[in-house]
Amino acid sequence: MRNGWWLLPLLCASLLFAQDKAIRFEGKTYFKKEQLYEALGLQTPAWYQFYKEKYPKVDTKVIDSLYEVLQNYYKAQGFYHAKFEKEEDNRSVIFHIQSGKAVHITAIKSELDPKYRPLIGQKKGDRFIATKFIDSKQQIKKALLKDGYCNAKLDAKAFVDIVENNASLRYHLQKNGLCHFGKITIQAPKNINKKVIISRLNFRTQSPYSTQKINDAYSALSGLEAFNGVQIRQQKNTEVVNLQIKLHPKSKRISQKIGVGYETNLGPKALFSWEERNFHGDAKKIAFDLKYSQKEQYLKNTLFWPAFTHAPFFTDYYLDLKNEFTFSKYIYRDFKEKKISNLIHLQKNYYQFSIDSGLGFEKIYINKTGNICTISDGHFFLFYPFLNLIYDTRDSKINPKEGIYLSSYMELGAKIWQADTSYSKLLFEGRTIQSFDNLTVALKGRFGVINEIQSHLPESKRFFAGGAFSNRAYGYNRLGATDAKCKGMGGKTIIEGSAEGDYWITHKYGLGLFYDTTMLTEQSFSFDTDFVHTIGAGLRYMTLLGPVKLDVGINLEETSQYAIHFQIGQSF
Repeated sequence: MRNGWWLLPLLCASLLFAQDKAIRFEGKTYFKKEQLYEALGLQTPAWYQFYKEKYPKVDTKVIDSLYEVLQNYYKAQGFYHAKFEKEEDNRSVIFHIQSGKAVHITAIKSELDPKYRPLIGQKKGDRFIATKFIDSKQQIKKALLKDGYCNAKLDAKAFVDIVENNASLRYHLQKNGLCHFGKITIQAPKNINKKVIISRLNFRTQSPYSTQKINDAYSALSGLEAFNGVQIRQQKNTEVVNLQIKLHPKSKRISQKIGVGYETNLGPKALFSWEERNFHGDAKKIAFDLKYSQKEQYLKNTLFWPAFTHAPFFTDYYLDLKNEFTFSKYIYRDFKEKKISNLIHLQKNYYQFSIDSGLGFEKIYINKTGNICTISDGHFFLFYPFLNLIYDTRDSKINPKEGIYLSSYMELGAKIWQADTSYSKLLFEGRTIQSFDNLTVALKGRFGVINEIQSHLPESKRFFAGGAFSNRAYGYNRLGATDAKCKGMGGKTIIEGSAEGDYWITHKYGLGLFYDTTMLTEQSFSFDTDFVHTIGAGLRYMTLLGPVKLDVGINLEETSQYAIHFQIGQSF
């Protein structure tokens, strides 16, 4: 807690000079002992650390300071009449606490707009918590700046009567009109054109001001991975905010990574990647990735070229170019596939919206390994334009706690330029995430359909299910059409649903429960087969890169069918 952080240097320095004593609490404390230890800046052993002592210890020299911190903590939590007594022996210190009556909120007078009122965070009848009141002021000011009110004046006061044990809160707001962006000055490295920087800004001079737009600019510029540092300075002049953007060139442009791992469906695997940032200037990036396992091998080359061309009808906005060339081999259940592909993307992100359009070329070689499957041997050449539209309000891409995600993917295979088949492929997906204290609940749905217009579509272009982002009773792409004569065949219609709840026991450790269901049929727009239902559980461990997940999923109808999944990042 804030009240105890300054004790850390004292605790560390005194370890060499005095005896440590265990800290304990007794009496009507109101709070759990873990909360009190946290308020003092002390950490109790986790439930699995049975080998550690039950009570944290501190140096005797700082015990009087702990006494003062406890008093301040109780006052900040609304207990102005709390009483404390200290009892010491050679091994421990016991704080006897009588919390007494708390101050409660009897009135809230708010002149805030309806959208800002929930940020008060406390309601009539609640125990008055000073830290929540202070935080509410900060959150309201933050929301006003996000909405463009850079001159807003918030007058928030708390009137506390410790005799009557009540408190009244008052919030008075004067918004004073919207602000706009003024002059935008850019200082970029010499080998990076300013249009690349401008392409990362979702605003221009005279655009409505918002701190969210500035935060988005930080993220977008950092995402180019071409700079060691990004600085955006704001200078307010009445209702105009001028910006100075300063970018420091990347000192280390080349990175290499080597790794080994294991996947349930692939077995042991080895990985290698090489990447050069700011390749020939203008923040371009070139990368090579290799992967080898018994069932899958691929070599992938990616070239990313930001601000490649103007967006149609908007000469001040730009589209990025990404080219992906891949050579891969993959062993499915009943056939082997070798593929050479090249995807050309034109991309643009704009607030929560993103568009990815382009052309795909694929040369696919298929060798059938089973005798009962209606899988065609031979080679296929595919040409198709594609379009992917995304609306994403999630608060994080790696570990979202709130928000929604909607996507629609359209692919149209055309029988031109000696292409072997024409077809249409549609895939829609939606996710919603909501958090309640330590519990995060997510719902996900997916629907896809393929229509073969002319000639046969290669098997690997059909839908398959299974994996950490699909039905978790199966390995990646191990669930084929359930109504097919051959179990390994892909489907032309897919419906998937998933519900997951993650509960965090501590800041680092959590548990997950999930339910996945899949219907995958051989024919287009066919919905007359049963769903495959899966339940499962998993462990969660939070890292700087996001949650590390270990999930086990079991087929409800066929319990011998299960899979184990290990991943970094969320499934939603």
